[in-house]
Amino acid sequence: MNRLIALIPLILVISACGQQANPGDTTALEASSDAWELALNAQDVDALADLYTENARILPPDAPMGSGRDAVREVFGGMIEAGVGGETTILEASVNGDTGHIVGTYTLVVDGQTTGTGKYIETWERGADGQWRISNDIFNADMPPMRKKMHRQGMHGKDMTHVMITHEVEDGDRWIAAWTGPDNRRDLFRANGARGVHAFQSMDDPNLTGLVIGVEDMEALGAMLESEEGQAAAAEDGVLMDTMIMYTEVR
Repeated sequence: MNRLIALIPLILVISACGQQANPGDTTALEASSDAWELALNAQDVDALADLYTENARILPPDAPMGSGRDAVREVFGGMIEAGVGGETTILEASVNGDTGHIVGTYTLVVDGQTTGTGKYIETWERGADGQWRISNDIFNADMPPMRKKMHRQGMHGKDMTHVMITHEVEDGDRWIAAWTGPDNRRDLFRANGARGVHAFQSMDDPNLTGLVIGVEDMEALGAMLESEEGQAAAAEDGVLMDTMIMYTEVR
């Protein structure tokens, strides 16, 4: 009887080990990745930030590396406020002990319209609570159609040229307000290759608007327009992206 009692703890340990998930099983890791996508589309920045470790490093495109959950909120908060959602697709997932890796692609969506695509690599850590959280997150956009067009036309140098952009907006007054007064959109454009910007509004239809831009660096301007920051600004201003037409200067 004593020998049997002594064997019981060992049997329990063996049984518990047999019930543990396969160390290479990615099911829980992929579920946490799905939770990230749900948090973004639910516009819940706190739930999204909780899926990162306290000292997580985030490496967004065209911006310095950030650290911690506050940096996560800063990077994704503006997108969420502008109504930017999206879909992630896992191409590869792996688990080694309490460390996981995911490689995937993403699609950004505003009001049901695709505004950009890109790719990402994440490192995940499994905490003492069994929850997977991101410890390193790097992502960048694919070269968007506008920048591809600029490359094809050779418009990526520093020579001064002019670009005209027309589009419809949800509310002409809201769009004009973003381009007038202190701290307006011109500052964003000047910081990204535009020497000067003139805003226009149709006299017949106040929701038909446009810009004439004097550009010194087409590559920088194109990158900004297609970046998360640029897309968030356009969404905030009510730009209807599917109505946008860009004209380039003929010399």
